[in-house]
Amino acid sequence: MKLYYVTGNELKIKLAKKIFSKYGIEVIQNDMDPPEIQSLDCKKVADFSSSYAANILNERVLKNDSGLFIDALNGFPGALSKFAEDTIKSEGYIKLLKGEKNRNCHWEEVLSFAEPNSPPISFTSITKGKIAEEVHEGRGYDFDKIFIPENDTRTFSEMTEEEQINCFNTNAYEKLAEYLKKNY
Repeated sequence: MKLYYVTGNELKIKLAKKIFSKYGIEVIQNDMDPPEIQSLDCKKVADFSSSYAANILNERVLKNDSGLFIDALNGFPGALSKFAEDTIKSEGYIKLLKGEKNRNCHWEEVLSFAEPNSPPISFTSITKGKIAEEVHEGRGYDFDKIFIPENDTRTFSEMTEEEQINCFNTNAYEKLAEYLKKNY
């Protein structure tokens, strides 16, 4: 089975290929940029985009939406993470959390599978962590410079890509792969 992963993020492609190859599913990258609805719900955003992409490409597609949910900020930025990252950057989060003892957060990733003219099916993974006390330079996106995954002391930016991939909760990928193997 071929599955078109609609993303420009190479790390997501590597992770998907690593997991789906075990199930005999070929992942093909498509960097189409489908519209995203404005919602605080990552599932709604991913489902809309996957349905749109499936109908435009006339293929089975995978699209994801993810967000960083910070406990002390009542879940902000959540599904608005990309906008917040572009706007206040990692330094802004450090300022917002100055003096805050509760630095717990989680990264939510919703994978949405869609076929043309069919309702999408979604699976969610949660990667727990905390926000660093300061920005740590290195590779990756702004959030990678402040997100410390559970059971580690380093931010994602201080890790190799392989180490970062191994920190992600991949339940959603596994559940989707099992679903696809069973139904296709």
